[in-house]
This record gives sequence, structure tokens and C-alpha cells, in this order.
Amino acid sequence: MDSGTSTSTLFVFIDESGDMQFGPKASQHFVLSAVCLRDPVYTASVMQRLKYDLMAEGSEDLEFHATENTKGTRKRVVDTICGLDGLRVHTVWINKAFAAPNLQNEIELFRLFGAAMGRWVGKALVDDGDQQVIMIFDSVLTGKKRNAFLKKIKPILGELGVKYRVLFHPVKQDLNGQIADYFSWAAYRTLERQDSATEDRLKEAVHWDDFNLFQKGDRVYWRRPTK
Repeated sequence: MDSGTSTSTLFVFIDESGDMQFGPKASQHFVLSAVCLRDPVYTASVMQRLKYDLMAEGSEDLEFHATENTKGTRKRVVDTICGLDGLRVHTVWINKAFAAPNLQNEIELFRLFGAAMGRWVGKALVDDGDQQVIMIFDSVLTGKKRNAFLKKIKPILGELGVKYRVLFHPVKQDLNGQIADYFSWAAYRTLERQDSATEDRLKEAVHWDDFNLFQKGDRVYWRRPTK
């Protein structure tokens, strides 16, 4: 399929679930998922067709964000994602209980995740035909925090051996970002609620692997405050 998008560019759409807080209302886990594509026009067009189908059926549930969608819409979205060709997905996650004090802030946590994702992309996906990698993050970091994050991650991405770009773009404005949203939500639901139904369904159809960044952690640094 020739969508007009250069096949020499690897697009990596990244979205998160959970939060990077350490207060009484904080999540126990934080999850980052990357959907890797060489033809983002194809996948976006399939998701756009689903959106128009839902619109024609009278639905008003037209933004594909798993936490907000109805059960029926989620099923339609998951079924559609399972039918997509060429998806490669990677999820990295942590149990925040094992986050050392120096990691208990947004910049350091995002640096850790961004670096892990960048190294995985370089090791698992970049091939001789790729001329550049574009990593598209949701706009979770702003201002000084974003600049600090970029300063820390750029040297790591420079090791990829190809040209790279890091962009921040709201997930709600990109259908491929919304695909990443669904993978992060599914992994997060498994971790937080022990409900793996959606994750199991997606893993049956999509090349999806995951990695616990603190898998060797055995010291608990943080417990969610009760008050």
C-alpha cells in the first residue's frame, strides 16, 4: 500500500496511562506504550473509517480514549486495531513502589521511560532502510519540564545511528496516538485492576511486548499515603 508517506521514516506514537505523582491519589503503576509504524496514513485511515461508521450509526462517542469510551465503543476500537496490518507495539512500565527518591518526579521518570523506549526502538526496529525516526509523545510535559527532558534524552537518541526528531502532540488530535492510548490503557488495566481481557485480546492479534523497568527491584521506596 502506497499512502505517499516515506517508508524510510519510522513513526513512533507514544502515550501513557497512570500518573507520575506520589501523593494519596497517585496511581500505583505508570505505563508508556509505543505504536511503531512505517505507514501511519494507512492505520489512521482505518480508524477514521470507524469514526465515520460510528457517526453514521448515531454515536456521539467519537474520540477514541479508552478511559472515556463506552464498553461498546471500546470493543469496536479493539476489534479494529486487531485487524490492522504492520503494527509493532512496545510497552514499558513500573510499579512506583520501587522508584528511588531521585526518580520521584516527572522529569526523571519521563527521562527514564523515554530513554528505555529510545534504546528499544534502536535495537528492535531501526534497520538499514530507515533514514529517520520520529517519536511523537503526548503533551504531558510543558515548558521547563519539557526542555529538561529533551536535554536528557537527546544524547541517548543520538545513539540510534539515524536522524531523529522528538515531537509533542496531543493524543486527541491524532488517530495513531489514540491507538497507543488503547495499548497503554489495556496494560494499565491489567496492572491496576488485574483485568487482562483487553490486553489478552490485543496480544492475540498484534506483535506486542512489554518490559518492567524495575523488574530487578526488591526495595520498596514508596507506599501510597492513606491520608
